[in-house]
Amino acid sequence: MIEPLRIIIPVIGLFVGSFANVLIYRIPRGEEWVVTPSHCVHCGRRLGPLELIPVLSWLFLRGRCRGCGGRISARYPVVELLNGALWYLCVRAVGLTAFLVPALALVTALLVASFIDIDTQEIPNGVTIFILIVAVLWNVYAAFEGYGVLLQNVVGFFTASGILLVLAIISRGGVGGGDIKLMAACGLLLGWKNMLLTLAAASILGVLVMVPVFLIKRLRRGTPIPFGPFLAAGMVISMLYGEAIVGAYLRIFLP
Repeated sequence: MIEPLRIIIPVIGLFVGSFANVLIYRIPRGEEWVVTPSHCVHCGRRLGPLELIPVLSWLFLRGRCRGCGGRISARYPVVELLNGALWYLCVRAVGLTAFLVPALALVTALLVASFIDIDTQEIPNGVTIFILIVAVLWNVYAAFEGYGVLLQNVVGFFTASGILLVLAIISRGGVGGGDIKLMAACGLLLGWKNMLLTLAAASILGVLVMVPVFLIKRLRRGTPIPFGPFLAAGMVISMLYGEAIVGAYLRIFLP
């Protein structure tokens, strides 16, 4: 069953990505997302089973509602593909281990937080609380199994979040409270080493992406920039490839 699972899990990730789209759309608008069925955002028509197939339904409908013809954003298949791809990378990097479950939950939560942050400049507390619950459950399980990660994870809760808090104070609000809380919750799951690598990766990605954006679009100084997506990308990189990156760094600079 091992090899089939490596294929099945990313496919499930596509469907979970479809649910992530629901969260991304409804949470900022304060809409109910637990029991209300999926529907067209234009006409309110309830979607049929064939319209809920990730990616394929959007392609088949050519990005239009079958009922009213309203445009369906290309973001929907993009999010579904991203989540499926992230789940695939998790399976490849983490393997079919106990940590795979929190890893899958984390990458989906980070995907939701990133798109909401892009849209609203805010990271919902609900997403952060979900990650915190996942982190607590993982630490309880790890403690019973004798993994010995509790101390480094508790330190991780304060590491990157503490650094961002200091930066927020110095910059007088230049760093959002949502970013700080997100880093604290993720630190409790990933540990302090991964969180330091996360900050480094997020900073590098932020510079590589935003400097060209500022130059091309000629944005003014002080224009609000959602940093959540860069933190999320940094966390995924550190969680999946942190040991390999640190090992390569040490081999190059400390042979």
